[in-house]
This record gives sequence, C-alpha cells and structure tokens, in this order.
Amino acid sequence: MYKKRILGIIFLLALMNLTAFADENVSDVGFSNYTTQEDYSSQGSVYYNNGQEFLKKNQYSEAITEFRKALRENPTDKSSRIQLVNAYLARAQYHNNKAFDYNKAANDLRSAVFYMKYYNDEPVDAQYITDLNNIEESLDNVLYAIKADQTPKGHYMMGKSLRAQGEFAAAVTEFQQSQTDTTYRADSLANLGAIYYILNLNNQAVSYLDQALVLNPKNSELHLKLAGAYERLGKLDLAAEQYNLSLSKSSSNQDVLLSLENIWKQKVSQNPNDAEAHANLGAVYQKRNNFEAALAQYKKAEELNPSNVTTRLNMGTLFQAKKDYETAIEAYDTILDVNPNFKLAYLYKAQCYKAMGNKTAAIENYKLALNLDPNNQEIRDELFDVYETSMTPDEKLSYIYQQVQKEPNNAALLYRYAFELHKANKLSEAVTYYNQALKLNPKNEDTYMNLAQAYKQQGNYDKARTLLTEAKGLFPENTTIKKQLSAIDSETASLLYSDATKLFNQKKYQEAINLYNKIVPASAESLFGTGASYQALGNNAKAAEYYVKSLKLDANNADTAYYAALAYSNAGDFAQAKTYAKKSLALEANNKNAKDLLTYVIEQENTVKMDKAIDLFDKKQYAQALNILNGVISQDPKDSNAYYYRAMVYDAQKKYQPAINDYKKALQYNPQMIIAYYSIAVDYDYLAQYANALIYHKKYLAETKKIGETNDYTRYSAKRIQDLKAYEPKPAAKK
Repeated sequence: MYKKRILGIIFLLALMNLTAFADENVSDVGFSNYTTQEDYSSQGSVYYNNGQEFLKKNQYSEAITEFRKALRENPTDKSSRIQLVNAYLARAQYHNNKAFDYNKAANDLRSAVFYMKYYNDEPVDAQYITDLNNIEESLDNVLYAIKADQTPKGHYMMGKSLRAQGEFAAAVTEFQQSQTDTTYRADSLANLGAIYYILNLNNQAVSYLDQALVLNPKNSELHLKLAGAYERLGKLDLAAEQYNLSLSKSSSNQDVLLSLENIWKQKVSQNPNDAEAHANLGAVYQKRNNFEAALAQYKKAEELNPSNVTTRLNMGTLFQAKKDYETAIEAYDTILDVNPNFKLAYLYKAQCYKAMGNKTAAIENYKLALNLDPNNQEIRDELFDVYETSMTPDEKLSYIYQQVQKEPNNAALLYRYAFELHKANKLSEAVTYYNQALKLNPKNEDTYMNLAQAYKQQGNYDKARTLLTEAKGLFPENTTIKKQLSAIDSETASLLYSDATKLFNQKKYQEAINLYNKIVPASAESLFGTGASYQALGNNAKAAEYYVKSLKLDANNADTAYYAALAYSNAGDFAQAKTYAKKSLALEANNKNAKDLLTYVIEQENTVKMDKAIDLFDKKQYAQALNILNGVISQDPKDSNAYYYRAMVYDAQKKYQPAINDYKKALQYNPQMIIAYYSIAVDYDYLAQYANALIYHKKYLAETKKIGETNDYTRYSAKRIQDLKAYEPKPAAKK
C-alpha cells in the first residue's frame, strides 16, 4: 500500500461510498438500502432520526452520540451502525482538513474501523469489503503522516491510552493490531474482553475473555468480567462457575457473593424444585455468615434430594462454623453411613473433635482421612498439630524425622522438619533440610524466607540476601519477602558501617573506604565516612565528591556541607568551597567553622583573582583586569587591595579622578597603605589640582616620616612640595 500520498486527500476513497458532505444529501449514502424502520424500537427510531438531522447539519459529534444511543437500543440495527460510521468518517475529514488535528482524525477512523469490522457479525458483500479497505488505508496513511508507532508494542500502548481516555471503539482497533506479537496477546485479549463488556456486547466479551483466560487462567478479574457477561446473557450456571473461580483469590469478596446470591435466587425462582440451586444458595448464605438462611436452604435441598451427600456436608460445615460441633459430627456421620470412604467427612469430624479437646477421637479420624489420601499434606499437618500439643520438642523432632526417613522426597515433610530444627536453634541442620526442601519444591515462599532467616542468624548475610533477591524475583507480590530483604540490607549496612568506622578510628583509611563502599544501598553516613577517609588520605577532590553525595541523601546536614566546603578549599576549588560554606551557614547560621571558612575562601578566591588581574595589568589588558577587579569589589566592598589595583588600572588609562577615588577607598579600608597618598598626589598633579597635590605630598611625607622610610618617592615628594609652595594656603589675616 502506497503511504506517501498527500494528507489532504487521504479520506477520498473512504468517503466516496460512505459519507455525505455538507453540500450533499445525507440520506443518499451507499448503505441507505439497510435502513428499515422495523429494525428499531420506537425510542431507537427517535435516536436514529435525531442522528440523521445532526448529520445533515454537519454536527458530527451530536450525530455520533445519537446513533450510538440507537445501537444500544438495538445492537443489530445495521442502519444506525452504518450512519455511525458515516458520522465518524465525516468528523475525521473535518479534523483532518479543517482543524488539522490528525490524532483526532486517526481516533475517528479507528472507531469507523471498529463499527465496520469488529462490531459487525453479519455477512458482507464485495462493496462492503472495499469500503472497509479504503477506511483502513486512510487510517494507515494518517498514522504514517503523524509518525505513529505501528509496531505491535505501539498499537498496544496506543490501545491502553485510548481506553484510558474512554475511546473504546478506537482502542479495540489498536488492541486487535497488537496481537501479532505474543508478548502483548494476553493483555490485548483481556482489554478487548473488558471493552466489549463495557459496550454491553456480551457475546464478543465472552469470546475474548475466554481466550485471555486460556493464557492467564488464574486472573480473578477476568473470571469476574466473564461471569458478568454470562449473567447478562442469561447463562446463569456458567456465570456462577466463573464467579466461584474469581473467589479463589478472595473467598470473602462480598460483591461476588452478592452476585452469586442473586443468580441462585433467580434459579430457585425459575425452578423451586431445583435441589442444587437451593444447596448453592445455602452455600452463599453461609459464606456471608447468614447461617439461619443457609440452614433453611440446605434443609430444602435435602428435602428435594435426600441422597445428595454434598448438602449434608455443607450442613455439617455450617454447624461447625457455628461451633455446634456435636450437631456437625452427627451430620458427618450420616454421610459416612452412606459412604464410609468420604474423606472430607472424616477430616471435618477430626477438626470438630480437635476443637472440642478430644485428642484421641481427633487423631483417630485424621488417620482415617489420611488412609484415604496418604499424600495429603494438609491432613498430615493437622494430625501432627494434634500430636504436637502433647510432645516435648525432642519428641516432636524425633517423630518428624521418622516421617522424613519414610518419605525422603516429601518436600513438605522436609520443610516441616527444617522448621522444627530452626525453632530448636539447630541452624546448620535446619539449613541443610531447608535446602533439600527447596530443591524438591522451588515454589515454596516460606522455605525461601525461613532459609534466609537461618542464614542471617548464622551471620551469613550474603547468602541470605542472595536467596531473598531470588525469591523477590519469583514472588514479586510477596511484601514479606521485600521487608525481609530490606531488613537484611539494613542490618548488613549497620554491621559494615560499624566495622568501617572502627578501621577509620584505627587510621586504616583505605580499608575503611573498602568497607564503606560495600554498603548497598549507600547511606548518607557511609558516604560521609568515605569522604572523611579520603580527606584523611589527603585526597581532597575525592573527599569533596563523597561529601556532596552524602549531602544529597541528607540535605539538611550543616556539618556535611561544611566538610564538603573544607575539602573543596583544600583542593583549591574556591568557587565550590564558597557554595558549600554558604549552604552550611544557610542550614546553621551560627556555625563558626563555616563562617571562618567562608571568610578564608573568599580571601583566597580574591587573591587568585587579584593575581590574575595584576598579570593582565602587566600585559596591558586593562579591560579584562578591570572586569576582574570589579568582581572582587562587588564580592568584598572593603578589599583595600582591589581598590588600589583598580586605581592603578585607571591611572594606566589616564582616568585620574576615578583613580583618586579608589586610592582614597583603599586608604579608608587600610590606613597603612601610605603609598596611596603618593599616588593621589601625583594624580592631582596630572589634573593640575596643585593645592590638592600639595596636601597629599605632605601627607605622604608625614606618614613615611613616622616609620622612618626614605626612598625615591619621598625625595620626589619633598622636591614637589617646594615646587608647589605657591599653593600653600595663606594664613588668615589678624583682626
């Protein structure tokens, strides 16, 4: 199929035979021969006519709503279905040609395909197939134009998205396309079944749900939906079967039990002499703890069919649930009178006697049940529980060991023996038998968990963790396994951290690092310890790296931020040091160490910058030098050196007044910088402000005299003072 045609004409073929445009008569469509009023209910006819009127007015969304209503009234109405297709195609054309919303156009084409291909159960002619092919081709072209992922995975993901948006018809088209890949087949079938169920197309829902259950037979949700579809179809026995299967996951699901109650009530209403229906209704009442109603139904069932031992068994279980053990035993005995090989009757009798405290009778009936089903581990365990109450721990171990010797390949027995050894704190033996049990039955979650616990108690955390990690993969829904694994990780981390800290305190820093790095997942504490160890080894860059990692896990730790700053400072990265010192102070404003470090870092950072600025000054790169010095002053407005050197830059640029201002600032913040007096005097000379020059030459000589300094500058100033005598202020006249 050629997919590169211009998008503006992609609907032409699809619409030629199906769709009426604004300037055409909507009724004159290719499928008008399907329109027969006798197809409709009166209400359906109203919806259909409303849809036609909306379609004539190009109100496509409203038309779609009405035609869908008509279909709900009569799902086999061909006319409404075809006009619904027309409405979807017309709206698709609008989205494509006028709104330029190609995704919406694609969704409408998908829905048109659904009502043409996946909704219709009737035989089709050649023209119908041609029309369908044209729609599918148009859809392919739109998807190609918008670069939609048309792999099975892409179809599946789009189907999920459309279903979530309520675009059920469009979603069906996508899920159908995704089934070519077996990876998505089960989920696609389940989604298709669910959508058809939502659309009340129950026969189709049953078909897809059945297929999905073949691939995923334990999915209780699928059983539940299939039950609902059967119930809608009036197939009550099949519905009841599926509801019961859905209860395998949750036997007390009240919604399911209520549905079952309604089904059996219907069955009883339809045939009051249906003993099985009465018995099943009684069983539902019993599960809902409505014992009186259950008993009434059991009695009616027994009256209608006295030979049905299942009814009698249910009556026994009802009395057993009510703790009326004597009456329950009587019910079970009547079953055994008829069928002396009825295992469940013996088992339930044993349970009653156990509850009554009659160990002898309980043991006798458990043995009778076990004789009928020698491999039944449930019966075996319950029998052992009765024995256990009167045994010492050693007797118990001896008894189970004897059973193990008789059945060395019985995984359940081996597990039980391992469990008892475990309780007796015989860990090595317990581990041996747990492992044997696991080999025979690798799907027992309890074996994994208890074996891991035994390994942990032995101090073998690695084996415990390996085992639980494997179990987590096998049983992803088991939260207990996840909790155990988390606890193992926590305990392992605690032990490693303790040992690593001991090594650190012993100044065995590399060994400490090796242990800290074994902690998985890494904690803020372990990362800090690694950083401290690297710092102690003099590797400040690595230390800073680990301090920062620690801080990410414990973002409010002011001390960690300080140590990160210190490590960066020691590594010569003053910018990062400043960042983390500030972070430390933000978390703890009175942190003196962080304050002192920040001051030092800023000084060091500025020193580096100053050196750079001086170097640029020496190279006569004044603009760059000035930019750096401005930055230093902006960061530290009291840096006298920065003002002095900036003044020198201004001097070099013959900007004498700015230079004078900066020299004065330098003196303001550092009065000992007496050379600035000389520089100011010289700049005033350049500006021909001789009176000011005289003042500052004098100040320079006065300050140098205090410290006994004589040099070329002092000699020049002395000479210049003589030259500038004329600018001496005259003494005030005496009055």
